[in-house]
Amino acid sequence: MVMGFVSLGAGTFLLGSELRGSALPSSLPAALEIAGITTTIAGLARCSDRSCPVRLLGDTGATRSDDLHGAASMATFILWGVMPIVAAIRGRELNAIHRRVSAVLGITTAASWGATGLLMQRDPRHWSGLAQRLMVASALSWFVVAALAASEG
Repeated sequence: MVMGFVSLGAGTFLLGSELRGSALPSSLPAALEIAGITTTIAGLARCSDRSCPVRLLGDTGATRSDDLHGAASMATFILWGVMPIVAAIRGRELNAIHRRVSAVLGITTAASWGATGLLMQRDPRHWSGLAQRLMVASALSWFVVAALAASEG
């Protein structure tokens, strides 16, 4: 998975670089670049266990690498949820369809991230994986919307 994280991080960073000067709100290319960096850090900071222990949530066996993975992942997830919402609200140069789809994807990403957290606290074997996959799918779908919106601008 390390190479997957690093590849996603590099691709996200490069997408941000390519979208500079596009019709997207000016803060979004930089946010994509930051998300690329935090994704890469999350991948390089390997978890000590498949459960991704987090000291902040009371996992006493968490390592420094687990903490770094958790912090980088948290930053990435926040960016993934906020970027499409910013596009929807501040993307005045975007067409209405791109703004609406951005809003739906941003809300879906944020809601499924919250659901993942709640489900992980109860029983990680039931539904939390589905919620996490929905979060990732909606977040990464916005990358396509951002590229399409920028190409039309």
